[in-house]
Amino acid sequence: MATFTRTLRFRLTAWYSAALASFMLVFTLLAYGMVHQRLIHHHDGSLKEIAGQALTILAEQDDCEHLTPDQQAHLSQVGRLLLIHEDQGQRSAFFLSPEMQVNPLVSRLTKATWRSSDRPWFETLESHGGPWRVFSLPYQTRMGRHGVIRVVEDLGEVAPILAALRDTLLLLLPAGLLFSAAGGYWLAGRALAPVERVTAMAREIEAKNLGLRLPHPGADCEIGRLVDTLNHMMDRLEGAFEAMKRFTADASHELRSPLANLRSLVDVSQRETLSREELQGDMASIGEEVTRLSQIVDDLLLMARADTDRLPLRMEALRLDELADYQVEAFAPRAEEAGIHLEVRTTAPATVTGDERWIHQLMANLLDNALKYTPRGGHIRLGVEPHTEGNQLFVEDTGPGIPEEDLERIFERFYRCDSARSHATAPGSGLGLAIASWIAQAHHATLRAVNRPEGGARFEVRFPRGPMSQEG
Repeated sequence: MATFTRTLRFRLTAWYSAALASFMLVFTLLAYGMVHQRLIHHHDGSLKEIAGQALTILAEQDDCEHLTPDQQAHLSQVGRLLLIHEDQGQRSAFFLSPEMQVNPLVSRLTKATWRSSDRPWFETLESHGGPWRVFSLPYQTRMGRHGVIRVVEDLGEVAPILAALRDTLLLLLPAGLLFSAAGGYWLAGRALAPVERVTAMAREIEAKNLGLRLPHPGADCEIGRLVDTLNHMMDRLEGAFEAMKRFTADASHELRSPLANLRSLVDVSQRETLSREELQGDMASIGEEVTRLSQIVDDLLLMARADTDRLPLRMEALRLDELADYQVEAFAPRAEEAGIHLEVRTTAPATVTGDERWIHQLMANLLDNALKYTPRGGHIRLGVEPHTEGNQLFVEDTGPGIPEEDLERIFERFYRCDSARSHATAPGSGLGLAIASWIAQAHHATLRAVNRPEGGARFEVRFPRGPMSQEG
């Protein structure tokens, strides 16, 4: 029972029923009150008219102490009438219409005091025969005598009408509320049925079947938009999960090779027949493998921190051409050792907003990638030039180029092209271009790779014009 009362369907029905009950109760009270008022005041117009006729008849004489036969005849015809006047401070009824001869209200209306003002008034009096509507009209004769005309109308027919209305409303109120609550519960169930189906389908989605999608209700409503949002989220989760699996597999593959080499070198170094020179060579090889492992682990940690936005950027104005000169000078010994011609080309001072550390890392990763795939005797150029969007940094080489189908994927982590460009003698973690892509995105720049018509690859980083946010 507790679980049932916590369901959205029950709560919607409860809120709807409570709101409807409040509305119906207010409507019932207002309807009953309006009908009651209309029935009570229904005769007020005719009572005023009768009192006016009686006042006109009384005005035919200077005093009303003694009515003429004609006056009495006329007064007897106008309606239920009671005429009262004062005589030396004593009030007495001097005329009763035939209908009032046996009316039990006569004594009450005669003894009741009237108001001191000359304004007429209505009142409703209860008697043994039921409610009576009384209209009192004060008057004064030309002789100065004060009196009051009281006209009476029986409201006995009002009580049964109001009782019937009251019984009808009291019957319809719970019946209507019960019917509406049942209908509301059924409609809530129909409206929430797609949610139940979505919930049941969502329970079936696990890591092994992320390709499943939630059924669309077929209508452009809140549920439909929710399903679309959840399906888009599942698309992103599936992509992220697949990327994580590829990343884990590639990272395992990258780490397996240096670890296997380390295991082999350690086994060889433990042989007693090794000379001192051979042992030193093995130790040097172990050091290289350790360095390679350290680089892979550092790059993995860097990408993990980048994914969680835990690498803040310190933005400042930087001379891109000066940074390019520095990087070419830093990479010159490696290029000379590899027999590769490395040069820098800048046409004019170029200023961008960025973090100097990461801009250096971006250039270094692109130059390192170019050195891996450029053969001896090749050429590498690092340049800075103006662009319609701002300033552009480029690195171009004379290597084997990149297959067209791989141009958009080479920035993925651990991605390897199925070409001669994937076979490099230089060690690497396979994360250099992925890190470069992240740095470009963090600086609101775009990084792309193209093939040069004359051969080789060209990497372009286009920095936006104007200052950027200070947050990475």
